[in-house]
Amino acid sequence: MPDFDSLFRKYQQRLLLYTLKFVESESDALDIVQNIFVAVWENGKYRQEEDLVQAYLFSAVKNSCLNYIKHQKVVRKFEHDVALEIKEMEALHYQSGEKSLIEKESLKQINDAIDSLPDIYREVIFLSRFDGLKNHEIAERLNIPVRTVETRIFRGLNALKEKMSQKSFVILLFMRDLSVNVNFK
Repeated sequence: MPDFDSLFRKYQQRLLLYTLKFVESESDALDIVQNIFVAVWENGKYRQEEDLVQAYLFSAVKNSCLNYIKHQKVVRKFEHDVALEIKEMEALHYQSGEKSLIEKESLKQINDAIDSLPDIYREVIFLSRFDGLKNHEIAERLNIPVRTVETRIFRGLNALKEKMSQKSFVILLFMRDLSVNVNFK
């Protein structure tokens, strides 16, 4: 009849190697083996014949590993289900046309800044960023040279850059590329 310390020293490493056949994580394998030894200590199994204790140890580790694997399958399925649910919620959010508070605040700041521009700049910025027109299309529509359109866009954007947060300004710069449909006033 071995004492607990000698039993632990004799079987701990072998049980760990056996556990690693079932479990990939060394940390989880150590936890499983530790829990088995705690159970052996608490229920006094270490006081039995060594052959019985050895059989119990390996059987308990195997069963614990199988339970761990079942639990990990449940965890992975739950994580997968949650990820799908989040994707569905995001899709519904964007399909419904709702904007987050941050998006609304950024768009309000952009709108307010554009409204403060002189008419000649406001018009080309609006046509460029919100209607998605190219410079030559704006020039045709307004019946002005393309170089004038470029100058007005440049000056309008410089004025906006001073009035807006960096985040809102970047949103404005990429609005044409993002195909943003925003109704201002």
